[in-house]
Amino acid sequence: MNTTIPEDPKPQVPAPAIVLGTAGLLPFLFLTGLWLTGADTIATVARQALLAYSIAILSFLGAVHWGLAMTAAPGEQPWRRYFVSVLPALAATATAFIGGGLQFLWLAACLFGLLLYDLYAVKQGEAPDWYPRLRWPLTIAVCVCLMAAALR
Repeated sequence: MNTTIPEDPKPQVPAPAIVLGTAGLLPFLFLTGLWLTGADTIATVARQALLAYSIAILSFLGAVHWGLAMTAAPGEQPWRRYFVSVLPALAATATAFIGGGLQFLWLAACLFGLLLYDLYAVKQGEAPDWYPRLRWPLTIAVCVCLMAAALR
């Protein structure tokens, strides 16, 4: 008689990650709504806030990989991981040199590209198995907000 409990094939996303990740989506929804429906002054402020918040989040998601690289095994030289972790901040900074709605499309493309790297990192054992289950829905929602903002 086998009394071992089988491992859950889909590890649970930690509750704090779900709650805070979802809370981090709220400014995207709110600011995109204001940008699309607000009066000129409100819309202008919402647009700038949406850009600033998007830039901050892109940089934050890159920093996740810096933190993961810091936990590398002793003797491992995680150069690639550190290098990739700073690329989102550089890409976010490049937003200042892009005009109009292309800024939002650029940020959406960067966030989606980073999601693809996140999936690679999970397959390499460099990020937790649950990470894609958190990132997919949040990234899709954010990209929809940014693409909607680009259309205005």
